[in-house]
Amino acid sequence: MGSPPSPYGPEGKRFGLGLYVGEPTGLTFKGYLASRLAIDGVGAWSFVRDAVTLVFDVTYEILDIPIQSQSVTVPFYVGAGTKIGINTGPRDRTEFTIRVPLGVAVQWENAPVEVFFEVAPGVDLSPETEFDISGGIGARFYF
Repeated sequence: MGSPPSPYGPEGKRFGLGLYVGEPTGLTFKGYLASRLAIDGVGAWSFVRDAVTLVFDVTYEILDIPIQSQSVTVPFYVGAGTKIGINTGPRDRTEFTIRVPLGVAVQWENAPVEVFFEVAPGVDLSPETEFDISGGIGARFYF
């Protein structure tokens, strides 16, 4: 039986960097502020909106399932945040979205790695008000 899961991510490390594939696709980061509370984000390219996209979320791990036989922990999280899209194509406009990310991660107790999946429904507030959904899969290496 392994040690109890760390309250701060893989191997007790608090900051991770990695790749995010989905809508948008790019680089991701996550930094734990306290046990279960983190700030994460994505700097990416949106192929749907033809825009450079920046995502900033505050997330909270609401449920943490330890799987002792495999030395992994599976945290489920929910959050709130924003997405800013800066169109570089013919539309040349900035979009602002409020979003609610919902996700699940797999964190190894003996490796500084996290793999995750999330979906984030939201509302575009600018330039028009409309429903938005984004999400993807990713992996982070923790330092």
